[in-house]
Amino acid sequence: MKKAVPIQQLVNWYYGNYCTRKCYLDEQRQEDHIPKLQELAKKMRGVEMTHNKFLTLIRSDKTICNLSDEEWQKRTFSWRNNKCLICKKFGIR
Repeated sequence: MKKAVPIQQLVNWYYGNYCTRKCYLDEQRQEDHIPKLQELAKKMRGVEMTHNKFLTLIRSDKTICNLSDEEWQKRTFSWRNNKCLICKKFGIR
C-alpha cells in the first residue's frame, strides 16, 4: 500500500514534476498554477493522501490545470528544447 503524504508536499511534487514538464513552453501558465496550488494546500491543510489520489483530484477538478486528456498524454519535457545554461555547461541537451 502506498504511503499518504501531507498536501503541501504533494503540491510541491506536482508543480515540479507536472507543471514544469507539461507546460514547459508556457511559463505564464506555470506561474498561474502556483497561487492556485498554494490556495489548495491552504484549504486542505492537515490532509494526507497518496500521489495517485492527488493526481486524480487535480485532473478531475479542472480549475487548477485545464489540460485535456490528450495533452496529459502527449506533452512532456524534452531536454533537446532546454535553454538552461547550467544544463548546456554539463552537456545535457
